[in-house]
Amino acid sequence: MKMKKKLIVLFGILFVALMNGVSAQSGINDTEQANVTVTVSAVTMIDISPATFTYTADPGEACGRHISGGTCNETGGNYYALQIENIGSWNITHAWFNVSQPTQTPFAVGADTYVDPGNWVALSTNENTNDFFFVDRKEYPAVKTIVYLTDPDGTMPANLTKYKYGRFHNGSSEYFYMIENVSNSSKGCSSAGWIRIGIDPHTQTAVGSTDFSTGPGTNYEEISLTQTSDALYAVGDITTGPLNGYAVAVENSTCAVRFCKWNRDHPFDTVDTTNAEYSYNGMLTPGDSFAKRIGIMVPYGIYTTSSNRGTIIAIATGAA
Repeated sequence: MKMKKKLIVLFGILFVALMNGVSAQSGINDTEQANVTVTVSAVTMIDISPATFTYTADPGEACGRHISGGTCNETGGNYYALQIENIGSWNITHAWFNVSQPTQTPFAVGADTYVDPGNWVALSTNENTNDFFFVDRKEYPAVKTIVYLTDPDGTMPANLTKYKYGRFHNGSSEYFYMIENVSNSSKGCSSAGWIRIGIDPHTQTAVGSTDFSTGPGTNYEEISLTQTSDALYAVGDITTGPLNGYAVAVENSTCAVRFCKWNRDHPFDTVDTTNAEYSYNGMLTPGDSFAKRIGIMVPYGIYTTSSNRGTIIAIATGAA
């Protein structure tokens, strides 16, 4: 989010006049000055650099110098972090991020139409930590029946007329989740009162937590959700289990689930959701900056792509 900076400059002339016909060595000199007045408009402006990150990764791979623990990193420039600089004339009090997200599920499509790498971007708290969280990951309900999931009523496979489920894709680890299916009612999915998230991940070698009928705290964690005032989402905070630290939101119309850490826009600007954090909260003076380590976590089962581009957007608010 950038605003053009306007400079109003009043120029005067600073000159030294030597008296006509009198040499400087005579000791008779004259100096005069004029004032230069500059009025800098009060604007909020930020710069995000580098402007491009390019990765090459396999399905299920985490990529980035500090997120992968290996040699996988940004392939152009060897960048491992991004920097946000206050290039305006106001102090910045808050900064946060948006990312691009798929408009439909990218899985089981047979094309890269809905593949959006912005959905894979994770950032750390700052440039010195490796506590990576997705900015705002959007997951759609599963498009195929998962035959080995047990719903809260003990039915396997889960009763899709009563429940919806999907996966939180965390690179090579996937966590199943389940919500009430109220998408076909007048209430919509934002009226869902809870979301259950499996504790053990599904991997290439482990089935993970699949029973959502028994064992809260052992098989799954249940997070209470509160409907937003506009009824477009149901939101809550994950405070236990492997996804501890994320805010979660169920979208009313699509029943998609968003797992968020660094986006403070709606619906994560509500008082009911505190895990969605500002990336900067303080007083960032003009010319100052902050940085965050960056990486991506590519899900399994994603269609090959080399041209799809995702975006990450830095947003800031300023004050005198």
